[in-house]
Amino acid sequence: MIRKTLFALCSLAFLASCDNDLDITANWKDVPVVYGILNSQDTTHYIKLNKAFLGQGDVMMMAQEFDSLHYSEDVIGLRLIEYRNVAGQFIEAKSIEMEPTVDMPKPEGAFSSPTQVIYKSNAQLNANRFYTAEVYKLDTDSVIAFNSIPVDVLSSLQMTRPNPFTPLNLVPNGYASKAEWLSLEGGKLYELKIRFYYIEQQITDLSDTTHKFIDWVFPYRKSTSTSGGENMSISLDALQFLNFLAIHIEEDPDVYRQVTGMVGIQGPTGFSITHACMDFTLLAAGEELSTYIMLNENSNSIVIDRPEYSNIDNGIGILSSRSVDFIEAIKINNFSNDEIAFNELTKHLNFAYFRLGDGNSIDTLYVN
Repeated sequence: MIRKTLFALCSLAFLASCDNDLDITANWKDVPVVYGILNSQDTTHYIKLNKAFLGQGDVMMMAQEFDSLHYSEDVIGLRLIEYRNVAGQFIEAKSIEMEPTVDMPKPEGAFSSPTQVIYKSNAQLNANRFYTAEVYKLDTDSVIAFNSIPVDVLSSLQMTRPNPFTPLNLVPNGYASKAEWLSLEGGKLYELKIRFYYIEQQITDLSDTTHKFIDWVFPYRKSTSTSGGENMSISLDALQFLNFLAIHIEEDPDVYRQVTGMVGIQGPTGFSITHACMDFTLLAAGEELSTYIMLNENSNSIVIDRPEYSNIDNGIGILSSRSVDFIEAIKINNFSNDEIAFNELTKHLNFAYFRLGDGNSIDTLYVN
């Protein structure tokens, strides 16, 4: 949004250059830019506060000036206001002062770097409360920008499947494993990411190993409402998984590969081999963040410009919330590992397959 604002200001400067009687800086107005995504599970909360700027001269040169982007910490403050919802009325419960810090470096780019001002607080947020962010003048305590509708902080998200104990089945034409969860009140969009871990060994020197991973990210899922309690799921299609591996792992005839976490266990039904090679991350986005994401999603429309979305009054930006669930060391069964090793889509990647040897030892074998 800052980039679009700067583009608009540059356009105004160009038009103004055609008329020496027009002073584009005569009616200067301060425009706060606020971005914050709250998570009640976090121990530290961050909100980014900048300002849109207008001035005479090269806009990109002004962007390199720290004071063009950031308010003085002695002049402007930022705070969160916590509300209780009583019979549809928001009643203020407490104020949380956000403290400015420059501890988080800014990557190099068009704007001033490497320092930036981020506002933070270690206060505990309540998932049963609502919050506004207020930008205010320190000397008069007058608010200059805020979100007039308090945002709902999402409660803790929890996947019901998978779990670390039951291996996934990723075999084509077999039963499909799923990721499952209940939607949250106030949540609209959900994103699942699966991190797949594997090891590479140089064939000429098997002790030369490298640990790697790739991320399988699924399209957003939308709940039918924001009331919560809706059963939601994503099917983990085996062919899609194998295609994902084939696309994102480069063929290299000089290496052997293995999925991580291979374990052999003697159970009640006999000896079994599993592979704890996946981490699952599920994110839920609050209503405001969901709206922002949906408006900025790619579409097949020939219309390039999309409406800018902001819930900050007298400024621009987003204050919303999110929730995250993370499950590590999810297993796949050995049949799924065999598919990676033998399937036509992936056998050129030189992944190992495993067989039970003598005395419950496990042999590591390769197709090629």
